[in-house]
Amino acid sequence: MNGKITLRTELSSDYRATENTVREAFWNVYAPGAAEHYLLHCLRKSPDYMPRLATVAVCGDTVVGAIACAAGSIRTDAGRTLGVVTVGPLGVLPDWQRRGIGRMLLDRTAALAAMQGHPALVLCGDPAYYSHRGFVSAETYGIRTADDMFFDALQLRELSPGALKGCAGTYHESPDYAINEADVAAFDAAFTPKLKVEGTPTQLRFRQMLTTMRPR
Repeated sequence: MNGKITLRTELSSDYRATENTVREAFWNVYAPGAAEHYLLHCLRKSPDYMPRLATVAVCGDTVVGAIACAAGSIRTDAGRTLGVVTVGPLGVLPDWQRRGIGRMLLDRTAALAAMQGHPALVLCGDPAYYSHRGFVSAETYGIRTADDMFFDALQLRELSPGALKGCAGTYHESPDYAINEADVAAFDAAFTPKLKVEGTPTQLRFRQMLTTMRPR
């Protein structure tokens, strides 16, 4: 797979291709099958969705990577609320992975979000990947999950120095990130059938990450 990669804002005409790219990227990664393409479909209808931050990576006419964002918040222990950008899903076609496309998408998102005045990007993902892409553990800032737990997979990227100083508290994503498994199955039925596999290395890694959730 060769060719020049171009990043641009997602268009409505990209939607199905983007959903397919995200499906391929996440298939059997965290669980048998994938739900992220349906999540993306749902987020676009959410009042928290940030279409100006939706970016696709294209090679010719092919969408090889995509990133989506929604409004989230940090409710600080001091009693204030700080708006942040929730990142995800972020996916790259398997044949195009390990070429820096994910980093390119994250960097463009960070630059756009900073220009729009947002203080930070937040996501849940593998620290082994995101620690090399400008993210640090939320625990660094005293930030926990909505359930008031520290979690290694909860990662943050400041968009200006000191943006999260004094912001210890709990992070809250859009409620539209909660999706129903039956709805996922119904939506996925419109895509090309794929084999679901249990026990992949990435699934085992994900389960291990879940064990890092702990009370403060």
